[in-house]
Amino acid sequence: MSGRGLELSGLDARVLRASDPRYERSPERIGELAGCAADVALSTLRRLRVRSLVEDDGERPQRWLRTHRGDVALEHAP
Repeated sequence: MSGRGLELSGLDARVLRASDPRYERSPERIGELAGCAADVALSTLRRLRVRSLVEDDGERPQRWLRTHRGDVALEHAP
């Protein structure tokens, strides 16, 4: 994995930590846990999805899961 894929901003890391690899969570719940608004969490989740660090469940309303790659990125996050 390239170094670029491991760089996380503070907000990215908080949102990624608030998502869980075992439990699907809504953007509202993730925002609550990350200390930000739901719309900010959703925007961040979409950015993280492009980097394959989270995935959505494909349903509406969407629920989110952290991927294995997301777990690896968190290991390198401050």
